[in-house]
Amino acid sequence: MKNKNNQAIGLLRFCLTLAVVMHHSVLTYCVFGHFNHRNYLLSTAPIVDEQRWSGFDLFVRWNDTYFMALMFLISGLFVLPSLQRKGALHYLKDRLLRLVLPFVVCVTIIMPLAYYPSILQAGAQISLLTFWHGYFGRYHWPGGPAWFIWFLFLLDALCVLTIRLFPTLPKRLAAIVPDVMDRHPAFAASSIIIAALLAYLPFTILFGPERWLSLGPFFIQGSRIGLYAFFFGLGCAVGAAGIRHSLFKQDGAPARHWLISLCLGAFSLHFFISLPFNMEGLRPVLFVFCCVSFCMAMSGLCLRHVRNIPTWMDRLISQAYGVYIIHYVFATWVQFYLLPVSWGAIPKATFVLGVTLLSSFLLTRAVRSIPFVRRVI
Repeated sequence: MKNKNNQAIGLLRFCLTLAVVMHHSVLTYCVFGHFNHRNYLLSTAPIVDEQRWSGFDLFVRWNDTYFMALMFLISGLFVLPSLQRKGALHYLKDRLLRLVLPFVVCVTIIMPLAYYPSILQAGAQISLLTFWHGYFGRYHWPGGPAWFIWFLFLLDALCVLTIRLFPTLPKRLAAIVPDVMDRHPAFAASSIIIAALLAYLPFTILFGPERWLSLGPFFIQGSRIGLYAFFFGLGCAVGAAGIRHSLFKQDGAPARHWLISLCLGAFSLHFFISLPFNMEGLRPVLFVFCCVSFCMAMSGLCLRHVRNIPTWMDRLISQAYGVYIIHYVFATWVQFYLLPVSWGAIPKATFVLGVTLLSSFLLTRAVRSIPFVRRVI
């Protein structure tokens, strides 16, 4: 039988994948959306529809405060136990297979297919083959959601290097960090917020809050480089003692205090959204409060209430990574074909979400029937 708390974390990762798909499904229909016909990468989304709904703006802004940080935290949870079990060389080989290979496929095949409708909306009269030929130069080689994959591999590699330099670090982390978080949650939460601020503010000052950096297909939001690295490191430290630690049980600190964390996150989000212009300097601080609070709330909620996951749900969870990799293609093409349709923003977004999820799961299930692909995704 699988460890129940492991199932809770698995379900949380699955829910975050759904959040990513929802994010990309509704971004097209946000009121703040704009499309740049001269440079499609400067648009708020690959496809931008004239039919909008302000409720999607609220969802996107809330989602954006925490969901990728939480993805990095979860990705870090199993790193040190896996590294100790496999050894550095085997672990890196596994990461190459699971991260680098999908990234290469994404940025050479999947993302050109996903961004081609954006070029069509911009008014370019070119074939898919012509666009693909120019994708790696003239059209700037965007990586789309694959940015998460390459940066995760970089953090994995840095983690391996750190453990090689400090081989006793995992034992020290396992002996201290989870126990402190479980027994002194207020102190731990305050420390996490302060550390997250220190990781986020310098990059925000350097690059601004919204600017994306790129080198070939390697895209990342500049302000969040330190923040995402911090959450990955936090996941490594918290998971050093293993997923069976009392911190991850239904009566552990995150599970006990998930509702308080949710309320603090909602309170911070309210001020983050409604902040007056003359207090703009507080926005990065409020963003970090939202990020930490919602990460703790979502983690605690799953740990508190997830017990046994049915078999059909477990099968869906196993396909989450594949859905993350390929969903962008279905989302952009459905959004493009719905541009002339007058359904309204909510029905359109619902249809996009449904078709994208169904198609992504079916395709992932089909390709995972190939043994080698199943090892990768």
